[in-house]
Amino acid sequence: MDPTINVDEIWRKLGKFGRFQVVQLLITFVTIWSAAFSLMSSVFTGFKPSVQCAPIENTTYYINESDVTTTLSVEYRECSVVFTKNFTNGTTKREETPCPAGYSYNVPRERSLVAEFDLVCGDDGLAEVAQMLTMAGMGLGAVLASVVSDRYGRKVVQVGSHIAIFLTGIGVAFVPNYTVLIVLRFISGALQQALAVVGAVLAMELVPEEGRFVGEVCGLLFWTTGVVLLTPIAYLMRYHTWRELQIALTLCSSYSLVQYWIQEEPVRWLLINGKTGQAERILRKAAKWNNVNYDDVISSNKGNGSSCEINILKDTTMKYTQEEEELLGSDDEKAKSSVRGFVVEHYTILTVFKNRYILQNSMIMWFTWLTDSLVYFGLTLAATSLAGNRFLNYFLNGAVEYVACFLEYHMMKRVGRRSITVIFHVTSASALLIATVVHFFGESESMVIASLVFTLIGKMAITGSFSTIFLFTPELYPTNLRNVGMGMSSAFARLGGMLSPFAGTLAKKVEWLPGSIFAFMCFLVALAVLRLPETRGVELPSTIRELELWHRKQKTKKEADDSMSRPATGHIRMFSTERRQTSEI
Repeated sequence: MDPTINVDEIWRKLGKFGRFQVVQLLITFVTIWSAAFSLMSSVFTGFKPSVQCAPIENTTYYINESDVTTTLSVEYRECSVVFTKNFTNGTTKREETPCPAGYSYNVPRERSLVAEFDLVCGDDGLAEVAQMLTMAGMGLGAVLASVVSDRYGRKVVQVGSHIAIFLTGIGVAFVPNYTVLIVLRFISGALQQALAVVGAVLAMELVPEEGRFVGEVCGLLFWTTGVVLLTPIAYLMRYHTWRELQIALTLCSSYSLVQYWIQEEPVRWLLINGKTGQAERILRKAAKWNNVNYDDVISSNKGNGSSCEINILKDTTMKYTQEEEELLGSDDEKAKSSVRGFVVEHYTILTVFKNRYILQNSMIMWFTWLTDSLVYFGLTLAATSLAGNRFLNYFLNGAVEYVACFLEYHMMKRVGRRSITVIFHVTSASALLIATVVHFFGESESMVIASLVFTLIGKMAITGSFSTIFLFTPELYPTNLRNVGMGMSSAFARLGGMLSPFAGTLAKKVEWLPGSIFAFMCFLVALAVLRLPETRGVELPSTIRELELWHRKQKTKKEADDSMSRPATGHIRMFSTERRQTSEI
């Protein structure tokens, strides 16, 4: 099998969403629930109950025998006890001390890890440390898992991290102390992000170009469903311990123990890494499942101007066209002269910094991911701290993301990724800015409701943007650098996630500042994204040389035409030509 074959065309001939692809996509999408439960479970297992100092059994210990005291009153506060001594001479003495008998909660201690480990009052910052370490682990996991998956395959990382999340989740349910808890939370964060990032790339590589947006929207739909499902599960187990709730949520990952035998490696990765035998086996299996003749799929692909056709014609001396040679420039002689055997190209993180096109795109996406993560988790944490029923608050905060799913699906059928990203960020920035102004100057109940509505609109828009960049980002990288690009972008997102818990603290000091910062950053992203190329209608680039040629052709077209939008067929035709060149390498 030719490793430079047009994979998108193969998926079209097999059926864009045939039985094989649907099963593989479902296997990947269900793992999103595991990722959602792993990340969001602390909302319910680690919620902060109402607290006050526990009653003191023997108050006589606090009476000084040398004092002549008529009465001793004890006032129990949230983090301290106040002793008031009334002396016979008419004087009064008040003494305040941290809870000497520990803490008392409005729920049994075993229902929240915050209560069980007394992460309140002077130690309440330890709960924030646990959240920060989870985010830090996610950043590390995104980078490491991406490098490994680009080098050794998506499947090994996807299945391995899923099994590890299952084992780690069970381990969290049996932690003996806070130290072990934060260590496992850090590991769980790394595994969760490995599962999410690799899963997003894996799903994207299972469908042709015109179906990629459907896969991404389905991914957001499964994520939102996972976030929402957490509420009824936690509500039904509200009278159980947090450890039992942790086990129940972790059992969602139990099928990972058989996932290796039902999930396949993406054909695109196998081919670009020269593993043609495995790719052929998977395609034969897909053809059988989809009731399609395998030979017809391959032969039809040859007849569509693919690399196979070039091999049949034995045109082993085809060069780039004169126009493409001028675009590549004289410094890319290797790209022009490599016309013999196929060579597997391996890239590293350093490759990102060596190529100016990749570096420029990466820096813009890094800032975009940081902004989206900061705003998304900042708004989520603020919503869960609102007064009222915590189950209802969390449910509504998650349910609003379904609106983002609906809008993203219909927009992606008509508009490019770059335009959608800009629209969502401008919408989020405008809504959050209005919500901040209304909340700051408004005092009536109607103004408070209006502020809440605009905040939810901002949350909806930033959710749609976050989902869009999960598709947009990997489309900007060649195959063997795709997960590295996703991993590094996700690592920057974790910086935003680590900063998000402090939005509430900042709001207590300057009420209008967090919303203003969120809006300003979203406006900056909208301007920066305009410098990125549009990827809608473009086949995924396999090599850096394809990516460079794509960028230079888009630059040439931009200089010739003020319009930034071009028909999708133009992009496909360009990559079809490029495929003819790379087939000889």
